[in-house]
Amino acid sequence: MVTTSPRKSSSIISKTPVIGWVICGLAAVFYCYEYLLRMAPGEMAEPIRQAFQLDATSFGVVISLYYMIYTPIQVVVGVTCDLYGPRRVLLFAVLMCVVGSWVFASAHSVEMLSVGRLLIGFGSAFAFVGAMKLAAVWLPASRSALFAGLITALGMAGGMFGGIIIEKIVRNHSWQLNFYMAAGAGILLLIIMAAILRDHPEAKRQQVNKSVYKQTFVGLGKIFKSRRMWAIGIIGCMLYLSLSVFAELWGNSFIERAYGFSTSQAASITSLVFAGWLIGAPLMGLISDALLNRYLSLIVGSIGTLVVSICALLISHPSFALAATLFFLLGLFSSNEVTCFALGREFVSKELAGSAAAFVNLVVMVGGLVCQPLIGKLLDYLWSGGIEHGIRTYSGDHFRLVMLVLPVGALVAGGLSYMLSKTQRKHSISF
Repeated sequence: MVTTSPRKSSSIISKTPVIGWVICGLAAVFYCYEYLLRMAPGEMAEPIRQAFQLDATSFGVVISLYYMIYTPIQVVVGVTCDLYGPRRVLLFAVLMCVVGSWVFASAHSVEMLSVGRLLIGFGSAFAFVGAMKLAAVWLPASRSALFAGLITALGMAGGMFGGIIIEKIVRNHSWQLNFYMAAGAGILLLIIMAAILRDHPEAKRQQVNKSVYKQTFVGLGKIFKSRRMWAIGIIGCMLYLSLSVFAELWGNSFIERAYGFSTSQAASITSLVFAGWLIGAPLMGLISDALLNRYLSLIVGSIGTLVVSICALLISHPSFALAATLFFLLGLFSSNEVTCFALGREFVSKELAGSAAAFVNLVVMVGGLVCQPLIGKLLDYLWSGGIEHGIRTYSGDHFRLVMLVLPVGALVAGGLSYMLSKTQRKHSISF
């Protein structure tokens, strides 16, 4: 059995408040990086579609390959982090993102483009869960919602500022340059993480105990059988549609066609959804931790998302300021999604923290997996014959119709949150 010197272990643990935030913060930087890779194609949809002659259905399918690998692998991600610790897992994940970015940028066929997107999705699948696992062992449980909010905020910062930068690079250079630059940034991040990232010393002692394998899978089975955990994940999925469906992929096209703004204006407005999440995620996490009422926070967020999304679909020619305000509020209210990870964490023992975060994340990501290609398919079904630059174009009314998914999702999230608030239980899933 591997042992750790008591003096050395005590010294490390005594510095946990500082070391823990540094290590968890570095993992959060990786989440920011992978999130930029996730949403980047949405900022360059037209040039990619033109380069490979893709209609909305085909483009939606290629981009959703990220979720097709990201979503099912969440189960493996959680168990792997629980058994072996997140350090090695996260280093491997960054490497996969680097390789995927290079392949995507070098693509000369739809097949190669798809392989690059799959590799990015595979590597990205470990980012959020790995960071949450690190937080579970390095940080106090009372800070779980706050950290979930902070890591989400950092990802949104990547989406907000990255979207504007990407649009300028595409306009002045090429869409491929964005992914070559992303690959270079990933190599630098990999070097820094290898030098600093560490698993918790006490967690290492647990990893050498082979009996944990059986216990972990038993706990995972209990999580999958829990109706409450499924409901928590669905709430998160419905609120996350503001990102997975709108801001990450179809938002720019919606704003251009439905509101009549230019490409650069649309990119700026879409970035404000990320800005809303950037401010809202840590704020909602902090409020949720302070009030000790996760469900009230989710109900308020769902109602706000419902009202704002309906207003955004009903107005026809808003001013830039009004559109910017609406989509900032959309991000702000829907950012309550981070509370679902705190709820999931509180419903299991610390040993299953990674599996719980992975399960909730799995259900959340189903929204992108299903809705990204589905909306593309619906747009092609509604297509009235418009062609520009050799590719299909869709009207503002078409986009308004398919984006009804946002208020419907908010309604489902609010209803489930209210139902769970009426059946609260002090029960915890453990080995």
